[in-house]
Amino acid sequence: MDPTAEKPVPARRRIRYLLEDSLFAFAFRVVPLLPRRCVVGLARSLGFMAWILARRDRRIAMANLDLAYGRSLDAAGKRAIVRGVFRTFALTALDIFWFSRDTRARIERHVVVEAGSEKWMGAGPLVAVTAHFGNWEVFGHVATLRGATLVSVAKPVKNPVIDERLNQLRRACGQRIVPRQGALKALVKSLREKATVALLLDQDTREAEGGVFVDFFGVPVPVSSAAAGLAERMGVPLVMGYCRSREDGRYVCYVHDVLEPAVLKGREVADITADIARLLEAEIRRYPTQWLWTYKRWKRRKPGTDPSIYPLYAD
Repeated sequence: MDPTAEKPVPARRRIRYLLEDSLFAFAFRVVPLLPRRCVVGLARSLGFMAWILARRDRRIAMANLDLAYGRSLDAAGKRAIVRGVFRTFALTALDIFWFSRDTRARIERHVVVEAGSEKWMGAGPLVAVTAHFGNWEVFGHVATLRGATLVSVAKPVKNPVIDERLNQLRRACGQRIVPRQGALKALVKSLREKATVALLLDQDTREAEGGVFVDFFGVPVPVSSAAAGLAERMGVPLVMGYCRSREDGRYVCYVHDVLEPAVLKGREVADITADIARLLEAEIRRYPTQWLWTYKRWKRRKPGTDPSIYPLYAD
């Protein structure tokens, strides 16, 4: 048997992929036709349904909030955050489709860019760091519409058809997606060409893949050192940017912190990465319903660390 041959996809997974493909195609045709108020109302309904039905995600979110807030926030407050998270993510998912039509006009009408942040949206070269916070996809749309050459590394979703369709939508809005294999070389080249490199830095990254353990809500987690390494090596600004959703269905895009090249020069990559994690944590604390608490962010324990400080789902 050829060890390089792809393993056959189990029948159950094939059926699930077909259902997901059909649902994606249906949403792509229908959601862009809806008025904005209907999209917002649908997101609220879907978020409520997810709170009721998605028990596993709810448990993970509550475990993460226990880690982050401990007894400083009671159970009712944590539940309110999780309900808000489900609403936020439902709107983010629906807007993948809704903003695919009349993108420029809809972005201009429904997205506000905070004063002082405009100059960073179309600037380059720079490294832009964000998280699964609010609507990170809309943040990319805004940057490209304001003239940025946006290059990003997208973690593939399990369904290959949907993964390609999502990347097609991103490319249609002017983004350039580079594969994870050999990404560093492509990102360095992009910065030399005065592009904006955008990275999501709230995902689990193995040490073998460039992750370094830094504190996040007081507990060590592995964070990709790519943003810190690129910015320090290339002498470009490292910008912390976000796209926060509002109750009325509009978005606010903003840059909250900028680490200039003079501040980064000669510093250890691990120290810069720790600063990034600290800044992300501060923004999540400001707007906790905007971040995806349902993700198993603390699943990888740092060797030699007390295992009791990690959630039950940790390895």
